[in-house]
Amino acid sequence: MLPALLALALSAGSAEPGGVSPSPPEKSPVILFLIDNSASLPPLDPSEKRVAALEKMFTFLQGQRYRLILFAGRKEIAVDDVSQYRNSGQWTDFFAAFEKAKELAAGYPKDADLRMVLLTDAIADPDPADWTGLPPGTDLRAYSIRKTVELLASMRIPLYVVLVGQLAGPESVRNPEQSPGFVLDMVRAANGSAASPLAQSIASFFKDDGVLLKKFVYRVAPHEGLRKIEPVVRRIAAPAQPRTELRILSYVVLPLCVVLFLLLGSLVRSFPGPGDLEILELNRNQPAHVVVDKLRRASDGSWSAQGLSLVPDARGAVATFTLLLAPVDLSGHGIDTSGLDPRDAALLPLGLDEMRRMLETATDSGSRDEKIHALNLDYAARSLEPREAERLLTRPASERARLAAIDFVRAKAHLAFDDALRRKLLEPKVQVLSYGKDASRRELAVGDTLRIGRYRFLVKDLLRGGRKELRVVLYYDRVPSLFGLKTLLPDFFQRAFRFRRSSQRVVS
Repeated sequence: MLPALLALALSAGSAEPGGVSPSPPEKSPVILFLIDNSASLPPLDPSEKRVAALEKMFTFLQGQRYRLILFAGRKEIAVDDVSQYRNSGQWTDFFAAFEKAKELAAGYPKDADLRMVLLTDAIADPDPADWTGLPPGTDLRAYSIRKTVELLASMRIPLYVVLVGQLAGPESVRNPEQSPGFVLDMVRAANGSAASPLAQSIASFFKDDGVLLKKFVYRVAPHEGLRKIEPVVRRIAAPAQPRTELRILSYVVLPLCVVLFLLLGSLVRSFPGPGDLEILELNRNQPAHVVVDKLRRASDGSWSAQGLSLVPDARGAVATFTLLLAPVDLSGHGIDTSGLDPRDAALLPLGLDEMRRMLETATDSGSRDEKIHALNLDYAARSLEPREAERLLTRPASERARLAAIDFVRAKAHLAFDDALRRKLLEPKVQVLSYGKDASRRELAVGDTLRIGRYRFLVKDLLRGGRKELRVVLYYDRVPSLFGLKTLLPDFFQRAFRFRRSSQRVVS
């Protein structure tokens, strides 16, 4: 009874767009069926009569709205009339069929969810009488196919194609327009990038339609019939769900990301990496010869084959670091202090900080004579140019006997208040000598850029203390690695895979 009622509804409701299904949901899709009615199309089902098979196919829609276009040639088109399904058409004109579909689609609101389903054997055979006015020698089949593709591109209504019959064989070779390539051109024109070959392959593999990945081309062999067509029609009419995308995410993307994450992590976890620190400890006038990427046991007990390490002599080194402490003697040794004011003589052997405190104390809270003496000395010291004070203080001990003792005291007082000159004269200096093609000798300062072998460092600090007199803290600024991963990957990603107690180590 149901197929008969559906057939009656089709014939009775042809004047009302989409009114062929009982009480359809407001937002349910409208399916425009375009069914090839030419004599070349095999039956939809070998076990059913043609009309019965077509009516049975519509029962798969379960109350959704649909329209029916039976087409062959331009003059062999029937709308919503199941009884005309005879597979007796002499021609196959796809352009005329989609023109009729465009006409029906115009009767629906602009926001309607329209979907076209084409059942065909993909053999284009337009009637020459319907295509008059073409230049002589025009390939009518190729021309009609091109016009069909252009029409579908302008309609922008999703198109699903069910290919019925066998397409492979000599006929498809002799007539390329009959091959599936023509079908793919139609599908791509109607559906855009969603119908790319990659998207179709993925959707076919997961046997489902997603939101972004949809399958638009289906094949049905003549012997499969409704058994194969039913799930196809149900899938096309069903609301889009992201099951395909979720499967890809859970089966492919997530495992691949986990493997890639772990692989990249294993490649960047080794020391050194950008931001790691190498600490080179130096003693006065004891050169430290360093080499890069030599297998050795690190200070934390682990083995490493990257970064800096020490070698006993300069023959195998790439660079040598030497700590040069300031040669300035501020004790006044060798100066004739006879005739020097006792108050100045008391200041001479003091350290700079102590000398500065004594002068400041005398100026603030000393007696009148002490205050006058301190102010005079401070005035004379500040009147000296830094270069003159440096000249007086750095005179060799053998020449100091010729210096006036008061000049030396004033120069030392100047140094006690001049922090810039104090750093210049008294801070330890580290000299680095590099070997090879670009050999050079230079003094290091905080903030300098330094290249040792294949690594680039920033001089982060020069600190007193540690196991030796000075610690040179080198910050890894550039670390060559496989595919440049330690440079390209973000620091937070690399830190997550370090699993190390410290990002610094002592060169050993």
